[in-house]
Amino acid sequence: KADVRVLAATNKNLEKLVAEEKFRSDLYYRLNVIRIEVPPLRDRREDIPLLVDHFIRQYSQREGKTIKGISAEALNVLINHDFPGNVRELENAIERAVIFAEGEIITRGDLPVFLEIRSEKEVTESGPDFSKPLTDKVRDLEIREIRRALEKAGGVKSRAAKLLGITERMLSYKMKIYGIGT
Repeated sequence: KADVRVLAATNKNLEKLVAEEKFRSDLYYRLNVIRIEVPPLRDRREDIPLLVDHFIRQYSQREGKTIKGISAEALNVLINHDFPGNVRELENAIERAVIFAEGEIITRGDLPVFLEIRSEKEVTESGPDFSKPLTDKVRDLEIREIRRALEKAGGVKSRAAKLLGITERMLSYKMKIYGIGT
């Protein structure tokens, strides 16, 4: 006889799926013995500084770097971001920032591109920036990030693509259309 415990996680509303007969009710009741609900990161922004510190320590050690912390400006960007990918998205952002960080403190410039496009909260507080079309802003951010990744990867496209989270083919395409390295 085996003693088996099952730990399951979902981001779906299982009660609704059971009611719609899209999830088996017998399985739902077997799984729903002890239920722990964890609210999304956007609803518990006070946890972000603690998580950031944890991930900085973790990835600094892995990368052999001595990152001591994060600037107030960079932390503010993280706190104001909605993180649709929750803690995993925050972790990926910090991992990438640690890799790109040149000094002992992570700055706003070390954060991934998607965080540099101002959060809705920032736009509301300071007003929208219409000095350039959105397509130009995105292009400028992509060019800057591609150059940084290539520099960090010593010009090796496969490593740069991995840092950027895209395929090498996509990186080559973007380099061609933006005239990078030609």
